[in-house]
Amino acid sequence: MRTTSFMTRLLERNSFLIRKKKPLFFVNIFLLFACLSFFNLSCSKYPTKIGAALMPNNSLSMHFRQTEFTVYSQVIDTTRTSLLPVSFLGSIKDPVFGITNAGFYSKILPISVSHRFGVNPVADSLILQLHYSTVYGDTNATLHLHVYEMKDDIYFDSIYYSNKTVAVYPTDYADMTFHPNKNNFYIFGSDSLKDTVRDVLRVNLSNINMALATKLLKADTTILDSNLLFMDYFRGLYLKTDVVSSGGALASFIPTSSKTILTLYYHNDSHDSLQYAYVLNGSMAKFNHYQHDYSDAAPAFTNQVINGDTTLGQKAFYVQGLAGVKSIIKFPHIRDLNKLGKVGINEAKLILPGAEATPYLSAPPKLSLIQIVNDSTYVTLPDEHEGADYFGGVYNSSDNSYSFRITHYIESLIKDSTQVDKGLLLYINSGAIYPERFVFNGPQFTGDSTRRARLDILYTIVK
Repeated sequence: MRTTSFMTRLLERNSFLIRKKKPLFFVNIFLLFACLSFFNLSCSKYPTKIGAALMPNNSLSMHFRQTEFTVYSQVIDTTRTSLLPVSFLGSIKDPVFGITNAGFYSKILPISVSHRFGVNPVADSLILQLHYSTVYGDTNATLHLHVYEMKDDIYFDSIYYSNKTVAVYPTDYADMTFHPNKNNFYIFGSDSLKDTVRDVLRVNLSNINMALATKLLKADTTILDSNLLFMDYFRGLYLKTDVVSSGGALASFIPTSSKTILTLYYHNDSHDSLQYAYVLNGSMAKFNHYQHDYSDAAPAFTNQVINGDTTLGQKAFYVQGLAGVKSIIKFPHIRDLNKLGKVGINEAKLILPGAEATPYLSAPPKLSLIQIVNDSTYVTLPDEHEGADYFGGVYNSSDNSYSFRITHYIESLIKDSTQVDKGLLLYINSGAIYPERFVFNGPQFTGDSTRRARLDILYTIVK
């Protein structure tokens, strides 16, 4: 307060001197800058000296070590897939992970209620159009598609998981092949009124059998006037593809898009070239079905993930999306740091380098790391509360790796010897909608030591 008052009075005085006593003004200006320089220098300290006067000499010592940990991979039993923003369809064969198949179930509703098809309506065709979101795999792969009418119902307020199946009627309304190229476009309509639609897959559900188109057309007025009655009359569709023998792809589609639509083309006694639409949007029940076949996976993967040889995780370990694979990380010797004395953790960084020179197809954009409480309960790590930039988990393309700061977690293990450490769970963030997978070098990788999975700890010993 004295410094501020002095400077204020000096400035006020100078303002007066400018008007009354100009020679003295310049003297006071010199004194002002001298004071400012003095205050600035008196407040400057080297960062390394801060607090030095408070501690005895040599009472702090900074250290670095790479701490051992154990890791192994397991199959994910299932994951919730109801009401996801994308619907998956396809089949892919991975050289390490084997085969993944994906399909989806969806309710379908008329675009409006109380529609009338007119006198003596006749179905011409029934076309299902799906708007592509992404394609994971070979866009030129040949996939064989099947579409069935659901026999059993699904409900908007129910939770469905990736291993759930629903009974369907035996008639296949598609039985067609397609290439999952999201850049496809279709031109259709009369010569005078052509239309072009891009980034879609169009499936003719009436080419083989007109029964489904006729069923929609023959719904009576009470059904057309009630969405509830319609959903019971027509319970929806199930889409799946055959298992590929090599290559393949997994395509995702956007159910809420205006380009995702089921269109019934028809005519009646009064008009030709009529059409009526049905939607698969977010207000209706839907879920994805995922199936993994690891019987043809790489032997090292199979022995660890399927046969349970957890020691193999020290050489390499794995994560996979679409309810595929997760990894368990434990730090059994972390409390050995207490033998060194009173330890403070400055930083603990978990570094997870990739085992492949480049990721197969693409790397998962982000991983999640959470603390295991028991077999069915997990909690977020305290470090995650520091924010995404601090915590990490995002793929680093420059060195093909992921990293997490887990300083608070490691410090809690060291300080509380009563805490039971069940380990950490590593998996693909939002893995229900990301098909990517990743192979990591383990902590005992025998190649380049800088490419080993490791926990780097910077710590201080207070003597």
